[in-house]
Formats: sequence, C-alpha cells, structure tokens
Amino acid sequence: MRQHDYVDQGVFLPAGGADRQAAGGWGDLEIALITHDPDLKEQRNRKLVNALAERGVSVRVLAPGRETVCISGSGTAFIDGSGRELNPDLVVNGLYRNSGWGLDLVRAFELAGYPVVNRAEAWYRAKMKHLASAALAAAGVPQPPVVFSHGVPAPLWRRARRLGRRVVLKPWNSALGEGSARYPQAQITRERLGRWRRRHGSVYAQAYVPNPGRDIRVVVVGSEALGASYRYARKGMWKTNVAAGGRPAYCRLTEPLRRLALAATRAVGLDVAGVDIIEGAERLQVLELNAWPNYHGYDQIARVDVAGYLADYLIERARRGTG
Repeated sequence: MRQHDYVDQGVFLPAGGADRQAAGGWGDLEIALITHDPDLKEQRNRKLVNALAERGVSVRVLAPGRETVCISGSGTAFIDGSGRELNPDLVVNGLYRNSGWGLDLVRAFELAGYPVVNRAEAWYRAKMKHLASAALAAAGVPQPPVVFSHGVPAPLWRRARRLGRRVVLKPWNSALGEGSARYPQAQITRERLGRWRRRHGSVYAQAYVPNPGRDIRVVVVGSEALGASYRYARKGMWKTNVAAGGRPAYCRLTEPLRRLALAATRAVGLDVAGVDIIEGAERLQVLELNAWPNYHGYDQIARVDVAGYLADYLIERARRGTG
C-alpha cells in the first residue's frame, strides 16, 4: 500500500494484521493519530506508525482540516476525509505546531468520551511556557525563576532585572530554541522588554543557569523515563537544542534524573514528554517540557527504542479503554 493511500483516506490497515492478531497481535485495535504531519515525513511519526503496524494495530492518520465533526442531540460523530466514521479505541495527540491548530479536535474527542494521549489541556499547558512553569511550581519541581506578563508593567521590568547576572528571554510558545535570546542583566531594560513584547506578544523571562555547556533531554512515556542524552552547545554558543546546532551525546539515566523527569511530567499532566533538564551548581532543574518530543537520532544516542516503547504504551492504553 502506498503511503498516500492511508493518509488521504485517513486509514492504515497493516499488512498481515489478521495473521498477527491470530498470533497474539492487536489487529482488533484501532488508534487515531492526529498530527500536523499527515504525510509522515517526520521520523517520530513514521517510526511510531511502523511500530504499531508491526504489532498488528490499525492506525488512522488524521490531519486538522480534513475531518468533519457532526454534533446532534444523540452525541458527536467524527468523519474522516473519505466519509468514513471514526471510532478509534485511542486518540493520540501528535500535534506539535506552536499555533495549536487542531487542538480543538483533540478536545472534541475527549468530550465525546474517547481516551486521549496527550490530553488537550496538558498539551496546552506544556506549550504555554508560563503555564508549565506555574504547574511545576505548584508541584514543587525545581526550576529557574521566571517572570511573565502580556504587557511591560514596571514590576515586570524590576523583577526581570533581579533574575540574575544573565537573563534568557523566550517566546512564550516557542519550540526548538527558536527566538530565545540571552542578555546580561544590565541589558534587561524596559525598552528592550517593550520591543520583545511587541514582537512576541508577551514577555517570558527566565534566569540563566550557569552550566557545563550542556543540558539533558529525558524522554518519558507513561510512568517510565526511557533514557537520557546530553545536548552540548556549539563552541562559542549557548543554545543546546540539536535544531540550533547542539551536539547530542549519551547520558546515563541516573535515579535523580529519572525522578525529576517523572515529577515534571506528572506536574504538567502529560503522558508523553521530552523533559529538558539543566545541571545547576547546586541541583538539577527543569528548563521546560515538550509534548510530542522529536526523538530523531535520540533513540540511537540514548540507546532506547522510543517508538517501540511508545507503541506498546499506546496499545496498553487502548486496551484499557476498551476493557
């Protein structure tokens, strides 16, 4: 079957599914993946669909804008682009764009009673950096101090200046380190914050944590931290994101790393997360969380089959939902 056959029709029936079911596979299960990547060009999505197919699971790949939601007094029905009604055992929220386009579709599935991984509210909380920071604080998870405002009132400017010798400004809903900038304390002026607010719509300022020139990415699936990898900044640079030129390297998943990553994931309410952790002078701290993390290359570095673990977790969740 050609790739576009199941993308356009919104359905994927893996070859040998019936045989796999007879041999102990899960050909009776159907999982819907809602994604901004319906052609499965990104490895994280393609590898997951392949892993589910290998286990005999039927996958429906859904893209926002191709589905129709029919609401009546008797309930809500979901129709894919080919006109077929959707009735999955589990819905997977594989959205990643900062705009959150399609998050309402995820929420509609939730309201209709379908089990969802990751739930819309948790995804939104992770994407909105100030909400993730507030959730971490409420749970007592260590993190660098943050100040946030949709405007530039005098208290914001004064508090931002107190964050430390260096301050990191981040777009409030960015990913992959895009748009983040680091400034010396003296350059955190009200005028600079005003320009930042006009460009990004708000001000999210985080204390810079002096570190060994690296941070740590831990991938969490369900109640397990799967592995860890260092991300080293390029020489003369401070950003460690691989997309920004950072270099990944193996990191042993220690018990403190595992506990911190799991605590952060629980605090935000995610089922699947990439947790970015910084090694401060005195303790580990959480920088931010990513819902639906990109593990391209991470699985080789961290020496873990992320797609396989994730597929098994989704199958378990789907079975629980049908039980």
